[in-house]
Amino acid sequence: MYFGEYERTVDYKGRLTVPSHLLVTSEDTDWSRVMVLKADPECLYVYDLETWKAVLDEAYRSMDDDESRLFMHRALSDAQLSEVDNLKRITISAPLLEHAHVDKKAVVVGMFNRLEVWNPQLWLAYLETLEEVPVPSISDLSRARIRQVS
Repeated sequence: MYFGEYERTVDYKGRLTVPSHLLVTSEDTDWSRVMVLKADPECLYVYDLETWKAVLDEAYRSMDDDESRLFMHRALSDAQLSEVDNLKRITISAPLLEHAHVDKKAVVVGMFNRLEVWNPQLWLAYLETLEEVPVPSISDLSRARIRQVS
């Protein structure tokens, strides 16, 4: 599980350093290569390859042929496979950086099973749009879990 919010710099070659503790390799994940793809609203998703394969498998099982073809065209037309170098950097192509409006600064956000890359101003604006959305607190979730166990 990935969490947290981290400000990063993107160099002139499109390289972004990912916080090393997010790239811990385990039995289930191999962070030596990642899949980077466009997402809405105007950010990028970064998946380890095993998780990405699971996402694709689920999409394939849940869609008919026409839907899955359209999904693959939309999801993978600009997707990019990137090696993670020894300095924990990934290289992101110019079209993907343009989609997310990322120039020199980026925010890397851990989101459960993936990482997201955002333009810092767009990230803050996105968070503001969510202020009115009701979200249970940790204490609400804890109480609900205790009731289930009891």
